[in-house]
Amino acid sequence: MNKRLGFTAAMIVAAVALTTVACAPTTSSTTTSATGTVRTTIDIPATFDPTLSSSLPDFLLARTSYDTLVRRDAGGLVPGLATTWTATPTTATFTLRDDATCSDGTKITPTVVKNSLEYFARPDSGSTQVVYTFGPGNVPTVSADDAAGTVTIDITTPWPYLVDAMSVASSGIICPAGLADPQGLAAGTVKGSESGPYVLKAVQPGVSYEYTLRSDYTAWPKWTTAISGKPAADLVYSVSPDSTATANLILGGQLDIGKIQATTMDRFSGQTGYNTVVNHFSDSYLIFNERPGSIFTDEATRKGVAQAIDRAMFGNVTSADTGVVLTSLAAPETACVADGNISIPDQDVEAAKTALAGKTIRLVAPTIVGPAGAGNEYIAEALRAAGATVELSNTDVGSWITTVVTKPGDWDVTVFADLNFLGTLASPLLNLTGPTIDTGGTNYGAVENSDADDAFAKANAEDDDATRCAGLNDAVQALVSRTDTLPLLNDAFIYATRPGFTVQMLGGALDDPIFRIAE
Repeated sequence: MNKRLGFTAAMIVAAVALTTVACAPTTSSTTTSATGTVRTTIDIPATFDPTLSSSLPDFLLARTSYDTLVRRDAGGLVPGLATTWTATPTTATFTLRDDATCSDGTKITPTVVKNSLEYFARPDSGSTQVVYTFGPGNVPTVSADDAAGTVTIDITTPWPYLVDAMSVASSGIICPAGLADPQGLAAGTVKGSESGPYVLKAVQPGVSYEYTLRSDYTAWPKWTTAISGKPAADLVYSVSPDSTATANLILGGQLDIGKIQATTMDRFSGQTGYNTVVNHFSDSYLIFNERPGSIFTDEATRKGVAQAIDRAMFGNVTSADTGVVLTSLAAPETACVADGNISIPDQDVEAAKTALAGKTIRLVAPTIVGPAGAGNEYIAEALRAAGATVELSNTDVGSWITTVVTKPGDWDVTVFADLNFLGTLASPLLNLTGPTIDTGGTNYGAVENSDADDAFAKANAEDDDATRCAGLNDAVQALVSRTDTLPLLNDAFIYATRPGFTVQMLGGALDDPIFRIAE
């Protein structure tokens, strides 16, 4: 697999490795006392280098140790390491706070930030997030003014999401000690690399990961949402075998907070002091393989698939109706979605039969789409009911990646789960427009839709938010109208907490949950 395909494969992992949560305790004040320990679960991380994060556990551990320039809040972006910022579609300038330090005491200056961002954007790094951060085709120019306290990022092709991208954990600022030893950084052995609140204390690979709060840390983000409770002095992440086991451990007092399935929510109902918190996080939609040789080069056949599916039933099977049926390619609260009014085909089984009778469809999808891939099974049965022969590969994430990314001749349609760290319509549009993954782009299905491409490019060049939203919605509608995709579900991420512990996830940022110990 070449580096570019490696990037694409890793991006899929980031979109589906949804096992658990981590913590980044924060407060709106500059000093906060710590107390106690938070115990939670995590899937096995692949790296401790934030720029190489390729699965949700990597992003969560990056958030624990590395601060970003801005952070997500319920009302939008708030200051992180940067106090203020200005931006256009091709440049962003950040003014830094003057009290932030690395875990070894090094002052976080504009030059420190510049060097970290340049390391993030380095060519052929294999990073999962460079394109989503700096925009397709861009190699950023980063400049620092230590006297003025500012950092500026310049790009050539318009990408008006630079500031939003600086809230994602993979853009966390790495201190000089980490940049001096990239291998040690990735292994978690470098001392003094952290810009954030926690340092790694002990690791049992594949078993547990323990962090401790820095005694000198004061650079908490400026939240506008009220955050109650205190950050933990110690964080212990343990690898748990499954969500059922996690529920048992929370109820038994061995864990404090963890991710559970919708089907286990009722176990916490009526339990004094226990709570479940539902956050919506993952947007699933169909991606058709439109390369020569696939039956889905034909628009009528693609439309037949869309007409065969009851999207509400998909939501019921996948998440027991705790999710929300999509009205676009992103969650309802995502900017621009509410104004989009996207026209999506309704289920029409008789029309689907006309289009699909006698067709053979290779559906490849990961088992994380509902319990044991139940959502994939539903889609397969809906297509069979419309007369198609369906070859379903309801498989583990690794096998799915191998097929969708590196074996484009072996699949016809897939269910794509998008975490959308950017929190904009731009994220899913990248996956359906522009150059294909075969040629170094991010277009999984080799979609050729000039109307969508043009609308997306025009939107990205706009300074006005309303005009940009209109362009993004035009791009989505162009893709849906030609059935290059079918929006399915905004799924639910459900936390359970035992008495004395809380969790918040502001602005839909799955990589930035806030765990607290109640006062």
